[in-house]
Order: sequence, then C-alpha cells, then structure tokens
Amino acid sequence: MTVNNVIVVGAGPAGIGIASLLRQSGMDYLVLDKKEIGASFQEWPKNMEMITPSFPSNAFGQIDLNSICEATSPAFSFNKEHLVGQEYAEYLTGVAEHFQLNVQSHTEVKRVFEHLRGWVLETNQGRYFCEYLIWAAGEFQNPQMKIVSGTAHCIHSSLIKDPSSLQGNDFVVIGGYESGVQMAFDLIQSNKKVTLINPQEIDDMTTSDPSRVLSPFTYVNKNSKIKDSPQYTEILGEVNEVLRKEKGYQLRLKDETLVDTEEKPICATGFDLVKGPIEEFIIYREDGSPRLREETDEFFGLENMYLSGPSVRHDNHIFCFIYKFRQRFGVIVEDILKKEGYDEEFIAGLVKNWSVNGMYLSDLSCCGDECVC
Repeated sequence: MTVNNVIVVGAGPAGIGIASLLRQSGMDYLVLDKKEIGASFQEWPKNMEMITPSFPSNAFGQIDLNSICEATSPAFSFNKEHLVGQEYAEYLTGVAEHFQLNVQSHTEVKRVFEHLRGWVLETNQGRYFCEYLIWAAGEFQNPQMKIVSGTAHCIHSSLIKDPSSLQGNDFVVIGGYESGVQMAFDLIQSNKKVTLINPQEIDDMTTSDPSRVLSPFTYVNKNSKIKDSPQYTEILGEVNEVLRKEKGYQLRLKDETLVDTEEKPICATGFDLVKGPIEEFIIYREDGSPRLREETDEFFGLENMYLSGPSVRHDNHIFCFIYKFRQRFGVIVEDILKKEGYDEEFIAGLVKNWSVNGMYLSDLSCCGDECVC
C-alpha cells in the first residue's frame, strides 16, 4: 500500500492548484488522475474557449483570473485572453512541470473507505492510504441530462467535438447557459438552423454574478450574433420529455408545447461532480450540491475529506469559476497544516501570501456584493 499524508484526486485546475500550495508548505502529498493532467480540457469541443479573460496583471497585485498558481499566467504563456481547452491543459502541465508537482497519471480511484483515522483509495494501480483526502475530480467527466425522461434520445453538447461536422440542417439545443449558446453559435456559423429551449430569457441581466448569467464575452461575441440570425429561434420553457418518432424526435415541454426535430436533440444542461467513489459519504444541500463546512470545505459530517473545485457551494455563493474556487485552496491547506501542528507564524506567512495572490478567502460575507453600475 502506498502511503502519503495528503492525496489529491484530480489533476485539473483545482488539483494542480492546491498541489502547488501543498508543495509550498512542505507537506507530503500525491495527486492522482485517472487520465493525465488537464485531460478534461483536452476533451473540450475544438471551438470552446475560456469565457473568463486572461491577462498578465500579476506584477500589479492582480493575478490572472485563470491562474491556479502564483507567478503564472495563461495569458503570458499563450499571448491571448481566451484560451481553448488544449491550450489550458498545456498551461496546467507547464505549471506541474515547472514546480515539479508530485502527479501520478492513469490512476483511477474505484473506491474510498475509512481506515485508521484516514482514507484508503482502491485504484487500478493498487491501494493508497492518506490521512487527508482532497477531492478535486471536477465535473466535465460527468455531463448531466436534466430532462424528466427520454435522455437516451439526446446527446450532451460536451460529446460533440466539432459541431460543423454534424449531419443535418435543423437542430434543437436544450439549455441556454454558456455551453448552449456556444453550441447554437457554432451550428449557426455552419449555416444550420437552431431552436434553443431555455426556462428563462438567456440575456437576463438581473444579477452581475457570472455564475448565474452569461459572461460578457459570450453575451457580446456569441449571444448577440445568434439573436440577429434568421437561422435562430428561442423558446422559453422546460423540456419534460423527449420521444423518438418515425421521422425524428419530439420534445414535450411542461406547458404542453411540442417541438419536432429530425436530428437528435442536444443537451447543454451542465455537469455534476464526479463523485462515484465517495458518494456514500456525501450529505446534500437542498439544491443538490454537497454540503460542506464553511470554515474548511470538508464534506459535512466528515473529518479530513475536502472538496475543491467548481462544485463548491456555501449559502448562495457559487464557486464554479477558477478565479472563485481557487480562493478556497488556502483554506483547505491551512486547516491541514493546523491539524498537523505546523508553526503558527509559518502558517500565517503562507496565508498572507496566498491572500495576496487570490488563493485564500475565509470570510465569505463580501461574496454577495453586486455591481451598482
């Protein structure tokens, strides 16, 4: 059995980012990933870009919004603001190599169970034991088809790597957030007709929180353009069922509206935490997200098992963007260092540095502020 003090599961932005802090602290740690560093980003559709802009502003006390490690900037690495998935995967790999992070690829966690005040991970490479487990497996590998019935007749947008190669001329996209608008834009660019179904108006701007509305990048560069296209139709409603017909498919909405299409409907209905090996330990909030301890991001009711990444939620705060969830990296590592009895001044010095670099936020009272203009 391989033994490490801390094991991080997942080598995406959360896993690599938090590993960089563990390295700074001198902790014994290991990052496991079932594929390789940044694998989810390598699987993005070819035209999908980071919606949060990168800019090498580090020298002025504002770290790049997509950085997961201090003194790094995706914008500097690629000289562009909006990286595609393959580029961001290369950035993550570069960070891991530069800082010599301890990452083991092609190691899939099959099962997790408690043992002797710690955690045993059963993998395809054998058993691993740790006292502290940080779950950073992300969401992209677990696409969600949020329809009451008939999901077998649909395809998730994340599985379509090149929308321009799709056969057919008339498509229905279910879901109007970032990936839905991106899919509609790509299809219309290929001169295909698109009907997009969403519960509320896509360009609703009642909040400034980009976790709840379209990012400015998507709003201006994608949504505004499809709105002006004669190839585009938008329907407000919720899909209740998808049926297979003799010639295509029929979507039934909750208000009894029927929408027919010859092509398989495309679900752009988001993702959910990859949680199979740890699901038995999770207590859920009313919104379906894992319930966590606000002070430490430990799974509620457990000690020494933490969640890091886009699935983190506290009250009404959604940490789905990199610049949001990275601010909880330091909270987790600080808790581990305190439990391990590290010197308080040493911890305080690390926390001060992490705070300056956008890697530490313990007071969430400021997170609900809205822009006034």
